[in-house]
Amino acid sequence: MTYNALQVLTACALIFLTACASTPMPREGDLYINFTLLDPKTEARTTDAWMLVADGEIVRTGHGRPPRVESTRMHDMGGAFALPGFIDTHAHVTLGRIAVRHEGDTPVIVSISEAEITAHNARLLLAHGVTTIRNPGGSTEMNRAYNDAVRDGALLGPEQLAAGEILDTSRIDGLTLVVATPAEIEAAVANQAAAGMNYIKLYQGLSEDLIRAGVESAHRHGLRAITHNGAISWTRAAELGVDGIVHAMPNSADTLTEAAREGYRGAEVVSSHAFYTWWERVDLDSPQVRELIDTLAARHVTVDLTLVVFQKTFWGDDEAVRDDGIEFTHPAMRENWRTFRFDAGWTPEQHARARAIWPKIQRFARMLHEAGVQLTIGTDLANPFVAPGYDTLTEMELHRDAGIPAWAVLRAATSDAAETMGLERRIGRLARGMEADVVFLSADPSQDIANVRSTRAVLLNGARYDAASLRAMPIACSSERASRSDASSSSRAKCPLTP
Repeated sequence: MTYNALQVLTACALIFLTACASTPMPREGDLYINFTLLDPKTEARTTDAWMLVADGEIVRTGHGRPPRVESTRMHDMGGAFALPGFIDTHAHVTLGRIAVRHEGDTPVIVSISEAEITAHNARLLLAHGVTTIRNPGGSTEMNRAYNDAVRDGALLGPEQLAAGEILDTSRIDGLTLVVATPAEIEAAVANQAAAGMNYIKLYQGLSEDLIRAGVESAHRHGLRAITHNGAISWTRAAELGVDGIVHAMPNSADTLTEAAREGYRGAEVVSSHAFYTWWERVDLDSPQVRELIDTLAARHVTVDLTLVVFQKTFWGDDEAVRDDGIEFTHPAMRENWRTFRFDAGWTPEQHARARAIWPKIQRFARMLHEAGVQLTIGTDLANPFVAPGYDTLTEMELHRDAGIPAWAVLRAATSDAAETMGLERRIGRLARGMEADVVFLSADPSQDIANVRSTRAVLLNGARYDAASLRAMPIACSSERASRSDASSSSRAKCPLTP
């Protein structure tokens, strides 16, 4: 062997040893073998994969012959498909029933936070592979209590990034905070930031000046600003610096052609019929819509369309669509939806009008995707007929039905969502040093997105849960904590959600 060859071999050996030294093998852990690892970000598919998990993190991944580790628990996944845990970017997990109370002669809408419903929603989200959520509004104190309970292991559920009370001009106790001036917005944002919230949600009653004040205040306090607003256009909201827009309702008159604006302003903008009346008028090929989409893309504004809540409203008179997945909802919520539903009082003709514009919404979703606007998967959990976890998967299928490719949908539910939430260094990919949030499926969703429904097991911070067992647990005011390697070993505790 020549001296140069020996130098090369020595250098290679040193590189190998250095790499090994940088990832020391744990004394014990969980080794998952015999699965296909899917990486939505790169569209890579690794067969005969293995993954070593310890202390809640992914230590190493590879394929072929797995490493030998002292005291390792071995898990043969039987040919499953592994992806990063799913992310639902619109899940009001701490909201419960809607009620009306009277203050004298004045009716006041109340959004109730109920510990049992929250625990149920959190468990069912996890049962369907959802390991992280964005909660875009609710009681600041209840959202902080949820975070504390999940962190302390007292409640089983996804990690949550949340907004507190939604800032608006209308009052819904437990959900909104009425603000009228920039000073009131600043005080509200400061309070939510101090409570550990991550987002500020700006609602549809706010003027342009108040939206601007909300965005500036949120960013000053290190929070992201998201909005659901029809008073100003999505184009203008993006120009004001919002970070995200929610719901498929860009229903400002400013985004209609001049002819289509005639007669549009008024009550129909804020009533439930606004779900479809703007779509009846809009021309998706107009300069206004093109400007809207180009502005969102240029300013990196993310959008979660919550298609499933629109579908279940438009088909509210069709039990097969409306009640799909209802077995996963809490019975108290089902009862509440007898009176609180978005299509209450709609006539058959109005349901037909709403369904007629569905292809326009689908095309709009596809246009956003093709223009490079970052879409995420959100459901509007806690609103009528939306099932926790189950409809996160429905939302993915609806994006596929809109013409968005399977890999892109999977990115929207994993790596893209992680990036929009600032969590890309922790979650969204299955790689060394990332949190061990993993969903194991029986079939390949990159080939058919419907296979996201084949959830077999879920890892949350490295703890393994059997999906079927989670779904089958009885409803009770309790949390279920599985052992690190076997979900059949669990302990029960009273609901901890008290602010």
